[in-house]
Parts: sequence; C-alpha cells; structure tokens
Amino acid sequence: MPNPDEALACFLSIAQAIAGPTDYEQVLTNFADGLRTLIPHDHLDIVLLHPSGTQICYEAQLQTKWNHTENPYRPTENSPIRDVLRGEVDSILTEDAWVDPRFHFEGADSKPLFEANLHSRIIVPLRVQGAITGSLAISSHQIGVYQSDLVVTAQGAADLVAAYLFALERGKEARDAAVAESDARGREAALRLGALRLTEGMERERQRLGMDLHDQTLADLARIKRRMARLQDGDTAELSELDAALENCLADLRGIVEDMKPGVLQLFGFADAVEAHLQRCVIHYRRRIETKVNDSTGGQVDALSDTIRTAVYRIVQEAINNALKHGNATRLSVEVLQKGDALHVRVDDNGPGIDLSALTSDNGLENIRTRAELISANVAISNASPLGGARIEISLTNA
Repeated sequence: MPNPDEALACFLSIAQAIAGPTDYEQVLTNFADGLRTLIPHDHLDIVLLHPSGTQICYEAQLQTKWNHTENPYRPTENSPIRDVLRGEVDSILTEDAWVDPRFHFEGADSKPLFEANLHSRIIVPLRVQGAITGSLAISSHQIGVYQSDLVVTAQGAADLVAAYLFALERGKEARDAAVAESDARGREAALRLGALRLTEGMERERQRLGMDLHDQTLADLARIKRRMARLQDGDTAELSELDAALENCLADLRGIVEDMKPGVLQLFGFADAVEAHLQRCVIHYRRRIETKVNDSTGGQVDALSDTIRTAVYRIVQEAINNALKHGNATRLSVEVLQKGDALHVRVDDNGPGIDLSALTSDNGLENIRTRAELISANVAISNASPLGGARIEISLTNA
C-alpha cells in the first residue's frame, strides 16, 4: 500500500488534473494517468447510474463494448458489478474475473472481460452525499496483481472524483435538456410559421374565389333574374316562386362571397364586419335575433396584422354560426376588451349551452380551436355566458 504522503501527493495531482476539463474522456484520461502511480492498471472505467435503471460507462486507454460509444445506456440488472452498484457489497476484489462467479450469471454483460483480457480487478462505489452514483473499476491483464490494501486507495480515489463527475453529469443533463427544449421550440416555431403561411395562402385563395364568384357567378345570376323579370307578363305564381327562389339564391351567394372575401373587414374594420355578418345571419335565419357588438378597446383588433385579424374574424364567424345553427340562439353578443396585455374577444349566446364532455368537430368548435392555435391565441369554451347560454372567448397576449 502506498505511504500516506505519496498517496496525498498523488491525490492532489489528480485533483489539479481533473479540475479544468469538462469533457468526460479528458477527465478520465487525466484521472487514470494520475492514479497509475498508486495502482498500476491496464484498464480503468467509470460507470454512472441513471434513475431509469440503466448505466453509462466511460473508459480510459483500452476501449471495450461497455463503452458509451458502443451502447450508451445498458441495464444495470445485467452489469457484472451490479452488487457494488446496488450497495449490496462495499467493494469487489478479484484475482481473476474470468473465473470469479460474481461476474458471471444468467444475462451478465461480462463478454468484454474476455475480449479485453481483464483478470485482476478492483471495483468500488462512487458516492455523492451518501448515495451511490456509480462505480470505479480498475483492471489488469495479469492474474493476482491487486491486494486488499489497494481497495482503500481505490476508494479514496473514487471519493475524490465522484463529486466532480456528478457535477459534470448534471451539467450535461442540463445542457441536453436546454438543447432539446431549444430544438422543440424551434420546431414548434417553424410549424407555426408554416401553418401561418398556409393560412395566409388559404385566405388569399378564398379572396380570389370570392372575386371570381362576384365577377362571374353573381353577375350571371343577376342577368337571369333581369330576364325573368321581362318574361313575367302574366305574373304567374310559378314565375313568382322561381323569382323568390332565385332572390334567395343570390342572397346566399352574396353571403358566401362576403365570407370568403370580407370586404367590410378590409374597408371598415373588425367591429363593422362582425355587425354586418350578424345582420346577414338575421336575414338568413328569418327569426327574431337580438344582436350586440361592443368594442371597448378603440379598435385594437384592427391594429393586428391582416392575417391575425382575419383569423380572429373567422373564429367569431364560426362562433356565431355555431350558436345560431346548433344552439338556436335568439340573442348574441360580441365584445372586444383589453385585460392587462391581452386582447379578448367574447361571443355570448342564450342557447341551451354546450355539452363540454362530448365536443366533436361536427359543431365547428374544433375549427375554432385550430384557427386559434395557428395564431398563437388561447380559446376558452364554457357555459358561463351572462345571456344564459355558451361563451367562446379568444385571447391574444401582447396583442
């Protein structure tokens, strides 16, 4: 066994050698080189435990299939030194690991012992704050090289390096987590940007279709109506019914055009566009519907980008249509308000409410959620309307 002064000098030298590097391989190489003066060896490895029941192995000098580059995480259950890692023994000292039954059991990952010609071995635990965090294994190609006194020296070296390796591991985990989070945010941002561009493209296509319908289909229908008016000599009942049906068709088509090409939104702003949509709905459903639009923000929605403003308008349209079609509402209220740094748009109705446990895409609510996600808005769907029915509320932070 080395004398205390020699051991102390060696440990101080090791501490200085491993204090600077943050790379596992370099730390382990410096550690192995320093320890060789006290414990000659042909192979040295550090095993670090993970909460998942796996371990990762870093080796100095001689590399085996235990190494993290071969298979990063291996099950501790199959480790030939699992008794030390579990804390069931304080250490393992063997003259020849090839024939020592402690290293060989069903499923044992002991093949590298033979491939790397590892016979004499010392294995001691790494501990941090009393908990076992891994192990230090020192091996020689020769049989019967190590004696029991060197186990104490090996444990001292393990105690010296354990805390440093633990700090490196936590730092690595923090860096990996930060990189993963950054990558995830980057992917999410890219997907959101792609979806936003897709939404912009779809909106442009809707507007193109709206202009085509306006310039061609509506014009054709209007000409047909004028011709029918000239043919209505005897004012027959059949022609009158056909004229009324055509008038309804024109009204519906104008509504479709306005939905796809929201001219009122572009020309007069959000509140007027919502008011115009409500008025079209009143005519379409032919029942008494009380409506109210209130913007207490002074037009903050119109300060948003065209894409986001249009998306908010589409959400409100969907909410209104949903309330009238599925909820048979007779009172509707749309309110725009500011809460702190968030802009809120509420749609309230006096319908029977929504079965929140059975939401499906059939009633348009999933479309509302999807549109909200595309513009990074939050949407809350509840039965908390002061009118007695449902409330759909969109909020945009830092709007």
